[in-house]
Amino acid sequence: MKKDVKCLLSALVFAGISWGGYGIASAAGEAVYELNPVVVTATRTEKMDVDVPATTTVITAKDIQDKGYVSVFDALEHTVGVDSYNYSAGGGDDLGGSMSRFYIRGMDKGTLVLVNGAPINVMNYSSTEGVPVDAVEKIEVIKGSNSVLYGAEAMGGVVNIITKHGGKPSASISAKYGNYNSGYQVGVTGERYTAYFTRDFEDEFDDAAKIFPKSQYNWTNGKGRKSSLYLSAQLNDRLTLDWSHVDRNKKRSAFAVIDGKKTDTYYYTKTMNGIYDYDTQRNNINLIYNDKDREFKSVLAYNSRRIDTKQYKNDRAPATRGTNYGVYGITFDNQKTWHFNNGKDNLTGGATFKREHYKSLATPSKRIHRDAYSIYSSYDHQFSDKLSTIIGVRGEFVKGNGWDKEQNVFLPQWQMLYKLNDSWSLYSNIGKSFDMPAINSKFNYSKAKAIDYQPQEGWSYEIGSKYVKDKDSVKIALFHMNIDNYFKWVTEDKIIHGGDPKINVQINGGEFKNTGLEAEWTHKINENWQYNLGVSWSDPKLKSKWVKGHENEWMQEAAKLQTNAGVQYSDKKWTANLNLFFTGEREYSYYTNKGDKGKDVGYDHAVPNRVNLTSSISYAPNDSHRITLNMYNLLDRHNNCINENENYDLPFNWTLTYKYSF
Repeated sequence: MKKDVKCLLSALVFAGISWGGYGIASAAGEAVYELNPVVVTATRTEKMDVDVPATTTVITAKDIQDKGYVSVFDALEHTVGVDSYNYSAGGGDDLGGSMSRFYIRGMDKGTLVLVNGAPINVMNYSSTEGVPVDAVEKIEVIKGSNSVLYGAEAMGGVVNIITKHGGKPSASISAKYGNYNSGYQVGVTGERYTAYFTRDFEDEFDDAAKIFPKSQYNWTNGKGRKSSLYLSAQLNDRLTLDWSHVDRNKKRSAFAVIDGKKTDTYYYTKTMNGIYDYDTQRNNINLIYNDKDREFKSVLAYNSRRIDTKQYKNDRAPATRGTNYGVYGITFDNQKTWHFNNGKDNLTGGATFKREHYKSLATPSKRIHRDAYSIYSSYDHQFSDKLSTIIGVRGEFVKGNGWDKEQNVFLPQWQMLYKLNDSWSLYSNIGKSFDMPAINSKFNYSKAKAIDYQPQEGWSYEIGSKYVKDKDSVKIALFHMNIDNYFKWVTEDKIIHGGDPKINVQINGGEFKNTGLEAEWTHKINENWQYNLGVSWSDPKLKSKWVKGHENEWMQEAAKLQTNAGVQYSDKKWTANLNLFFTGEREYSYYTNKGDKGKDVGYDHAVPNRVNLTSSISYAPNDSHRITLNMYNLLDRHNNCINENENYDLPFNWTLTYKYSF
């Protein structure tokens, strides 16, 4: 009954707002529909979306407001073909060394995230922390292989978060309060700068994870706080500095389970202790030189992450975790575009240098660095007004010290586009891609020297169609991926070499395949009303070569089915939406447990389906004031797991935000 009341209340408020504004919408006259935006990420040059030979999704600032997304992670999490691996529901925040991320088409390690074209990944993990949603101009999601243009980590796709740069001088102050999350934000904008400071507070979330049915302990996420600073400054007409800094503290506890019931007693063993205190810092600093007249762009990116975790043992002082570390990466990328034959031929070429450095804080002697040098080119030829092709090549040369051997990789790509008319195009995309093992893989496993770590690499194929005209955007894509040496996190005891069931390690898991179909439809009824539908069905599977007794067996690797549906309403004062997202036919749980008579029952159940119904209602009586009510998990699904580790989603939760702009 409680769930029904919540859903009914949201629907009635949404309907009331929509009905009350419908007359205004019908009297407003003919609307201008913009469903064919300019996309820059897919080819490193500006093209209209319908002219891009790749599967694309563009999330604009208006989409973020109309659909009620509370963060960049939230926007990506509800995108067809993009799955999330979240530890702290609702915002994509990290939980110590367990990093929330998202992945495209089943590739957990294979999504590259850029901010204004500068990479921000750390140790193969995608992240959106530090970029406030209010600073976003648009988010470009490019699915499929993009390693030719962007190198390692772009196997499943690339996400480019493009932020606002300057504007009319203004300032804003906002505060939010909710039953699990609260905080405040201060923002200022000038002609050449944008700055935001955000402070978030999380309340305790009981029963955050119950590892498996026969588990001896339950996790509880304790209170947390996060401070974020984002600054973007145009130093001159061609040079821009972006800086995001995140400082986060989070507590987590494990409580003993007796006779199937959680107790108030902390759970302790020799390897597992009841209380953890995580302190993490992240910095992303990007210096971007963009000479549009000469079509030359240079990016210098610095990304770092530090984790300092303490374990509290019974009746003892807190101990520093051996997994604490500091890591940074530096990327220097330069590109130039040339035009020939009256614009029918275009060549984009460039060179990239990347250095990664890892140091253990517990054992300073554990340190390693790795360098990668690459050159790339992409040739765009237009045969006619209807037919064009892009041929790309990249040479990547990786050299490091320590365990990893030199790697020389050659990557080709071939794309075709045929335009049936100005609104409808057909395309194909074939490319090879690769990704290096995480730089700290050597230190995760006591027998790592016995493992021959290899890059994951393989081919991706896709054909698709885009129809974008006036009120409609329809996109359909059929894809197939075949990747060798797929990266997989497992517990040591699952590896053929054997080991400790309490220690997690990353290995080359085997051959990965995924074949699927994606479809998206957005329809603007008029300038006020819009709805969207999307579906992704695929068959992500991995041929195991590590599980004892199950060598060379195909095992499901990620969710097979995703669907989303939403309706949005907006006018000059009101914005309201209702969005439903479903993830089904999911993979097996990560954890194993010794059941009766020592039988391994670790793969006896799949991760439960995830159903998330959200709603957001916003009222802005004028340009200075805005009040927003965000409601998440309206169905109050407590078994709504957000990753294969079976961390639970938050139950029904809400935030009420007031923003004052001046």
